[in-house]
Amino acid sequence: MVRERVGDWRLAWRFALAGLIAGILVSTFAYTGLITRSFDAAQDQLYPAPPADPRITLIAIDQRSKDDLGAYPWLNSYHAKVINYLASLHPKVILFDVVLDHLTPTDPEDPKAKPDDDLAAAIKSAGNVVLVCTADDAPRPEFSTVAAVVGDRGLGYPDAADSIRGVDLRPKRSCPENEGDEPAFIEALRISEGINMPLVTNGAGTETAFGPHHIPLVGSQMLINFTNGSGPSCAYVDALNASCAHPESIAGHIVVVGTKLIDAGDVYSQAVSFSHDSNFCPSTRPKCMLDNQNYGYRILGDAMSTILSDRYLRVQPPLSLFLAVLVLSAIVGLVVYLPSFRNGMLITAGILVAYFGVIAALGQNGYLSDPLYAPIAIALAATFSLGARYVLEERERRKVEMIFGHWVDPRIARQLAASKSIDEIISRGERRDLTMLFVDIRGFTAMSEAMRAEDVLAVIQDYLEELSALVFKWDGTIDKYVGDEIVAIWNAPVAQPSHALLALRCAYDLVNSGPTLLAKLAARGLPPISWGVGINTGPAVVGNMGSKDRLQYTALGDTVNTAARFCGAAEPFTVIIGQPTFDACAQLVAVDQVPGIQLKGKSAETFRVFRVSAIREEATSPWVPFPTEAAMAAYAAQKRLYGWQSVFAAGPAEP
Repeated sequence: MVRERVGDWRLAWRFALAGLIAGILVSTFAYTGLITRSFDAAQDQLYPAPPADPRITLIAIDQRSKDDLGAYPWLNSYHAKVINYLASLHPKVILFDVVLDHLTPTDPEDPKAKPDDDLAAAIKSAGNVVLVCTADDAPRPEFSTVAAVVGDRGLGYPDAADSIRGVDLRPKRSCPENEGDEPAFIEALRISEGINMPLVTNGAGTETAFGPHHIPLVGSQMLINFTNGSGPSCAYVDALNASCAHPESIAGHIVVVGTKLIDAGDVYSQAVSFSHDSNFCPSTRPKCMLDNQNYGYRILGDAMSTILSDRYLRVQPPLSLFLAVLVLSAIVGLVVYLPSFRNGMLITAGILVAYFGVIAALGQNGYLSDPLYAPIAIALAATFSLGARYVLEERERRKVEMIFGHWVDPRIARQLAASKSIDEIISRGERRDLTMLFVDIRGFTAMSEAMRAEDVLAVIQDYLEELSALVFKWDGTIDKYVGDEIVAIWNAPVAQPSHALLALRCAYDLVNSGPTLLAKLAARGLPPISWGVGINTGPAVVGNMGSKDRLQYTALGDTVNTAARFCGAAEPFTVIIGQPTFDACAQLVAVDQVPGIQLKGKSAETFRVFRVSAIREEATSPWVPFPTEAAMAAYAAQKRLYGWQSVFAAGPAEP
């Protein structure tokens, strides 16, 4: 059966190849970057997003501060008061993530005040203030010269998914005031951790040493391990009024001061989404940001927490990604082929679930794996392998049809090939009215004993081929061949309302074909043969019967046995039928009752047997005699001719 061929290890390489082709196709997509945006967006879901580092405190220039202090930017004297307050609580470092690029010489509320001098004095007095700059904007010299250090505030470039994922440890461009050519958060960590050693990147560009920290690099950037957005904080206006709710969260901490105003322009998309507090947006614009958007000073805080906790992120190397895609696709190609279809699909689904479980676990441990290409390869490999399996099964089905078509009606072959299982084939038995036809050669057993084996086979082959074609012509189904006997069925496997008439018209052709077949045998020097036909109609059980290793579409019952006995009683080129067959088409067939035939178990008074003498197309059509006499005449002539040929072939007798 077809299903037994599927799962053959000798054919498994084809399905592994189909899966491998799918993997190569997906690898091509990965290499050319055609779906990089989707890949990056999917990989962002693997970020571990740990809690915010409690050692970093954020001072937010937020909407409440703006509402209380007026339009931003504010007087430098405000910044001075905030820095003085923070310094009084002795933080490790103050990262002031606001470019102090402007002066405010006078304070409208206090003409004698000197805001710029106050700010410079506050920065100098604190001694641990890190100012920020960009390639385009730098702090005023009044402030930069008294600051502990000036660093670059720039973040990494957005990736294909338009998100910030990392930060350059060596900015490509910065302001002249950034003498160390380092990011501001690195400078802040130097002060906080007391690290004086320079950044040292290995020759492969895959890791940078920063004091005791060894930072992995991805494309020259450190990937930021973004937090879930919570952490100690205080509003700028509260720091200005020296009234932060938790001053202990400032003492001994790293403090980052930055803008938390939607209109200030310091908003970026990041790799991790988190729930925003109500103070992220103005009350008049409660949905001003997406969940994956964040303020720049908070992202700098996450960059510092990544190094402080040594919670680095690493990505799957490209070579590993391609190998995983190819190996998994080849495995799935085999998985879809070797087991049953249902089990193959379940195993494929299990592989997908297991893969996502593994990469999710790796992500929680800082290893970002491929979330897109391998699953696509698995699905595509399953599709390709399923297509190859379908082609194989279709080819096998056609083989079955071709092989069975030599012996049974092609409809039966198609039914067997289309069956889903052996049990389904075997279980399709039913009781229905059938018309059975038996035809076999008269006296062939005795005749074959005197013939050469090859002549016996030649006669049988021509006889079976000629008569089987006539059975198929009249929509009959070949039940079986029993030596020189042909058993045919009508009204199965498909319903045929006129099944008895179809069998009788077939019987007419079986007799009428006698002269043609006899002439064919004579032309090949083979002996003539004659055959009789028996037909009976009645109930029988029909279906695919047998063992799992050998099946046969056949019929069982008294109707079948009776038809066989009719055939045995039929004289050469005659057709014997029973009463049910005659009743089914009485207006279209003429019969003669055959006396003297007594069948075992049948009453002669109630069970009559007929010899068919004529048939017609319609009830008003003229009768057409059965060609029994013509067939017998041809048989007698060929028999005499064959006898003479045998005598001549034997030659003169020895003296």
